[in-house]
Amino acid sequence: MKYIIKNKIVSFGGSSTVRDDNGTDLFFVKGRVFTFTKHKTICDINGNTLYRVRNKFFHILLPKVFLMDADGNILVTIKKRSLFSFRQNFDFICAEGSNLNLSIEGDFIGRHYDILDNGVPVAHVRRNFNLVKDSFWLETDMEDKAALYIAIVIAIDNYYDKLQQETSSN
Repeated sequence: MKYIIKNKIVSFGGSSTVRDDNGTDLFFVKGRVFTFTKHKTICDINGNTLYRVRNKFFHILLPKVFLMDADGNILVTIKKRSLFSFRQNFDFICAEGSNLNLSIEGDFIGRHYDILDNGVPVAHVRRNFNLVKDSFWLETDMEDKAALYIAIVIAIDNYYDKLQQETSSN
């Protein structure tokens, strides 16, 4: 199934809507307006919180993003594999007791990447750039894990937004 994650044109907190390719709303991403950590909440169509994503407030070299369950327990810490890597390879540091074994591998500028589970591709993501807003297309056959994969896409987007924010403020 294909999921389309579109950032809203006018959004003070970075909210998004997730639709299928027929235009049906499936998930919502709620962003907070005044937050240093770019906190976002992934909700189902009924508004129930499924996952939370937030950046680490302070970092020395490489930003980190936390992917949490609905209760705020950290499931995965995501960080770029290398400071000087041109590829979009991230390390997923899974919390103890979690049964996740995820990773991401992608192209030079991050326009396409795969989400891997135990080294096997389970979802493909394509980023579409636009002058006004950007969007992501996520394709997966694992509909039961779609919300998790959407949360990962939001986390990677948060990571790059944080880098862009730091670069533009220097």
